[in-house]
Amino acid sequence: MSVKSKMSPAQKLKAIQARLKRGDFAKIAERTGYDASHVRRVLMGERSNPSGEIVKAAYTTVGRRKAVK
Repeated sequence: MSVKSKMSPAQKLKAIQARLKRGDFAKIAERTGYDASHVRRVLMGERSNPSGEIVKAAYTTVGRRKAVK
């Protein structure tokens, strides 16, 4: 039986950053109730979000997209 390992918050941020598209910050801000500028700062690694709500919402938003080169 294989166990799927969880991604660390830093790994999730890298995956999110590679898949972001135009307008994603606004969508995530609307879903979470935070300001779009705060969402951008959290996802770019400049600020923290202790509850992890922003990173979770972003990961579900961009999770199935292919990474942009």
